Amino acid sequence: MLIDLPKLFGLHGKVAIVTGAAQGIGESIARTLAGAGALVVVADINAALAARVASNIGEEGGDAEGIAVDMADEDSVIALVTQAHALRERLDILVNCAGVQDRNFLEDTTVAFWDHLHDVNLRGPFIATREAVKHMRADATDGRIVNIASNSAFHATAPSLFAYSTSKAGVVGLTRATAIEVARDNIRVNAICPGNTTTPGQFTSTGPMFSDETIASFMPPLGRPGRPTDIAAAVLFAASDASAFMTGQTLVIDGGQLTC
Repeated sequence: MLIDLPKLFGLHGKVAIVTGAAQGIGESIARTLAGAGALVVVADINAALAARVASNIGEEGGDAEGIAVDMADEDSVIALVTQAHALRERLDILVNCAGVQDRNFLEDTTVAFWDHLHDVNLRGPFIATREAVKHMRADATDGRIVNIASNSAFHATAPSLFAYSTSKAGVVGLTRATAIEVARDNIRVNAICPGNTTTPGQFTSTGPMFSDETIASFMPPLGRPGRPTDIAAAVLFAASDASAFMTGQTLVIDGGQLTC
């Protein structure tokens, strides 16, 4: 019998939250999950952009709702998960994609800079995961949590990214630790680790500019930067039944950069 690929990768009837979904990788993930049949909550700190992406998905035949969220604010994250669950009294998928990549060298890094970056990149995903698991357990849902980390969790990409790299290493740790705790509930938790991927956020991040030598080092063996769709395809795998026997894992999608 041939494999039923639409069923294997299909998400019809499921509700998914994607944070940081107003642009870049998050938007691509939201569109991909909607294309697979999920009702996608497009969550972002930019409420207007989130609403626009959700509207565009609807116009293209998908199902989406835009909800504003500040991942650095606990009450805002709790409200997001509560509102998403209330849409259809279920929550099946959480994709923690929102993040900031602002740069600073060690000696110039203030505690406020460090705390904000970790509040968004690590503390926010922890809170969202905690709240999502509450609903998934209560509803006996076979939940899927996908955290967007980075290949910089495993190697030093650039000196000014040390705070960012540290936060993403924390996301990998959060993924593995959470996976063990919720496995008995049939909730799977995995991480996707992108390499250099072209997104609008690359051009709005603050901090020291990269040298030409550093920029050249970002180019992987496959000879091109990643595209948001490259990452979204991996998230679909992790969020669907195609990865039914995988949890606590990290998939590095970086064009072979870590092999260098």
